[in-house]
Amino acid sequence: MMGPSSQGLGRRLSMLLSLDLVNFEWKIFPDGESYFRLLSKVDDSVVLVHSLTPPQDKRIVELFFLLKLLSDYRAKDIILVIPYLAYMRQDKRFLDGEIVSVEVLADLLKTYDIDRYVFVDVHSGEVLKFFGNRAMEVSAFPLIGDFLSKYHLINPIVIAPDAKAFKYAETVAKIIGAESDYIVKRRDRSSGAVESELKEFNVGGRDVILVDDIISTGGTMINAIKILKEHGANRVFACCTHGLFIGNAVINMFNAGVYDIISTDTIESYYSRVSVAPAIASAIKSIIK
Repeated sequence: MMGPSSQGLGRRLSMLLSLDLVNFEWKIFPDGESYFRLLSKVDDSVVLVHSLTPPQDKRIVELFFLLKLLSDYRAKDIILVIPYLAYMRQDKRFLDGEIVSVEVLADLLKTYDIDRYVFVDVHSGEVLKFFGNRAMEVSAFPLIGDFLSKYHLINPIVIAPDAKAFKYAETVAKIIGAESDYIVKRRDRSSGAVESELKEFNVGGRDVILVDDIISTGGTMINAIKILKEHGANRVFACCTHGLFIGNAVINMFNAGVYDIISTDTIESYYSRVSVAPAIASAIKSIIK
């Protein structure tokens, strides 16, 4: 069963898993409210794929409508695949008085009998703790590495825009046979302003693969692209799992000097060059074997 935000990914998964699609009617009323009507029987195990992409709050409401439908019509087991998990970056109180948003979402989901959760590249390990031992995480970066291996790269180096994303850089670098490193980043928690500083590595004349889990407004990537180009980088590729690309993020990255942008279909866009369907399918097979 594929939610409104994961139509392409849902179809790819159904083909890889040889599963029938659950049919339902979905429409938006003139006042913006959503309508769902189930058109298929669901008296068996169901894989529900629904990404919580912008507008996130509406996608969350849609998710609960779909879960209620499956519950009412007595689906036996529900495997919930949330390729992009909204609010996952608010996994702790960074400032006094804040709400831990992803904890609220996890608590609400516990009102339904969900057998397993499958997520893709959550922002930190803390996120999974809110969902307990039913949660599985898969990564898109081996698939991104495979995609990049088809390029004719010039003396490539894979760089993370901050230390937190270095594990992604290491994964991609091993696949394409390149070095990996990261840029030192400092963020002001109150203003959100980002400062980046290049470490002591040589990028002159080299293709640079920048990798991160999320590109939102692109601020972190833009800072990194500018620094790398100033230090003589050849082509700079901006790669991520979740391409939100808010506002002028894409334009600003190209203005900063990026050569190409590569994201996945956790959030479906023009830059979704890599499908995470194979990684999710493998995880589901391990659950229903």
